Amino acid sequence: MSQLGQKIKDLLVREAHLRMSREQLRPVWVQKEADLRTVQASKPTFLPIMGARAKAAYAARLAAAQETATIFRNGLEVIERCEPHIRKMIEDEIENVLRTQCVEYVEALAARRQKDDWVRCLDRFGAKIFEFTRSLGNVRNIACSGYTRDTKVYSQGAVQAFMLAITAAQSVEEEIKFANKISTEQLRLLKENGFDSRSLPKLPETSYAIWVSKISSLPLPEAQGQFDLLIEQTKKLYESGIPELRAQADNVEVTQGNDMHNFLLSAWEQFREEVAGEIYPGDTERNVAETERMLVTAARGSVLGRLETLPSITT
Repeated sequence: MSQLGQKIKDLLVREAHLRMSREQLRPVWVQKEADLRTVQASKPTFLPIMGARAKAAYAARLAAAQETATIFRNGLEVIERCEPHIRKMIEDEIENVLRTQCVEYVEALAARRQKDDWVRCLDRFGAKIFEFTRSLGNVRNIACSGYTRDTKVYSQGAVQAFMLAITAAQSVEEEIKFANKISTEQLRLLKENGFDSRSLPKLPETSYAIWVSKISSLPLPEAQGQFDLLIEQTKKLYESGIPELRAQADNVEVTQGNDMHNFLLSAWEQFREEVAGEIYPGDTERNVAETERMLVTAARGSVLGRLETLPSITT
């Protein structure tokens, strides 16, 4: 309790009283609404031609039932309007508490931010895959020029083009390793801090440099077939694989965010237990009325918006 500031304790107490008031009012309101319907259903068939005394008696019973139902209906509306604001205020305060007092939470937040680094890797990976594909097309075209079929030897220009393609392939593979390292490190940090969450997706490991090197040792007819296979694979990766990886990362981010929020909710429940001893049923009506006034005052002084005027609770 000593770790909780007065503000969050006050908000937690208000939340508890709102909840208690709702639990108390709802069954009574349900009954009063049923009573109102009973009075409405009991309206005499010949009321228009009945005497003034009979009309007045029914009107009085109906007005009393309507007034009572309205009182409890308005009370519940106050609670329904107040609770979301109080919950938001509590959530913000708990977030502040966790950021300042919970190392694990702070470490997990830092780990989540690694997604930005991973996305930048994916962007660079896409650019490098595109360049690698272009280099493959270039070397395939050059390989046909100056090729000696008798000796099965490629021209010097083709050899240089092969080397450029191998270098481009190595650049792709380096980016894959870096992105996957980020994914592994993020998952490690999350697990170390108690968050058993999903990791960012791993980019597919490739052996493009080795593949291009092997192609360079093949006769031209076989090499052309291998070029076609490799280019088809890199194009597919660029056109559909990368968007799919990005979508997977977005889904992981949502999952991790939910895990973080569940951690906050667990802390919330713990804090509720800590203030439970300060909740006295006799204070509920006064506390709810104070909460209503507090929110109305805050809304009136806000330049960001206005809370609609809340009907007062009268019991």
